[in-house]
Amino acid sequence: MDLQNLENRTRQLTEMAYEWCSVVCENYSDLMSAKDLLLLSLEIGFHHLDPEDPWTDANLTHTQHHQQMVEVVCEDGDPEAIANLLFAWTARDHSHEPHPSLKICAGHFIHLHHLQHFPPRLRQLVSHAIGLIGYEEFEQIGVDGFVRLLNSLSAEVGDMNNRTQWISLILDTIQSSEGIQNLSHQYWKSLTQLAVAQSWWPRDSTYIPHITTFLAANHEWGKLECWVGVVWMAWPPETGSVMEEIQHVIFSLFHQQPGAIQRLQQWMEQWSNESISVVPESFTQICNEACLQGVHQVGL
Repeated sequence: MDLQNLENRTRQLTEMAYEWCSVVCENYSDLMSAKDLLLLSLEIGFHHLDPEDPWTDANLTHTQHHQQMVEVVCEDGDPEAIANLLFAWTARDHSHEPHPSLKICAGHFIHLHHLQHFPPRLRQLVSHAIGLIGYEEFEQIGVDGFVRLLNSLSAEVGDMNNRTQWISLILDTIQSSEGIQNLSHQYWKSLTQLAVAQSWWPRDSTYIPHITTFLAANHEWGKLECWVGVVWMAWPPETGSVMEEIQHVIFSLFHQQPGAIQRLQQWMEQWSNESISVVPESFTQICNEACLQGVHQVGL
């Protein structure tokens, strides 16, 4: 408890505190009886560290005993304790990668959707952990619960440390029936923001036509606006059926949300500046035709 009140904590203290966690897990058959000691050790080691910086100068030694912490920490439900554990398991240095057992947290994360408000530190660390765990692990547990978790988490682009992983995760999620229907608009907007900076975009991603079809058919205009922006930046259509479909969608967007054209043009301009690319002439032509069609309709 005296160490808990230290103002300046060293790298060595963080390393020792993490070792204490392993010793506690190894020597208590009933780990719940040692909960206070375990949580205090985590707090001494990690509570003072900045979640916005995924790197630490501490050299942490992970053992099999550390895995036992998950159930105790998550069942306790204290947001700060969960954040401390996640920092220990997601921090990186030049000698190790994130804890190999991080994936076992996925099942416990699903139950965090009941939190009405994620404290900023916990939101940042859960967001970082989700990106590292990846979509497949959560898919096995249940996409519906995962979508509820994401909506409750309300992660923003600033919370996404590895943005390439998050792009893949969002794309995988919205391909599911639960994701395309229920994932909040915020993540569609974040996907557009991530598309603006092409340096993070996964090279192996491909256009997903059924998403465009579903959003248009169900009049999901806000999501569709974001998705059309993503399509033009990530997989610019050139000719054929895709071009015809996107053109029809843009016309429909203009009729339903006249401001969508201007927002699309702004995104494309930002994308052009970020990626040093030229806005496709076909995009400009479609937007001009959509605006002209709107003017004619107003005149009629």
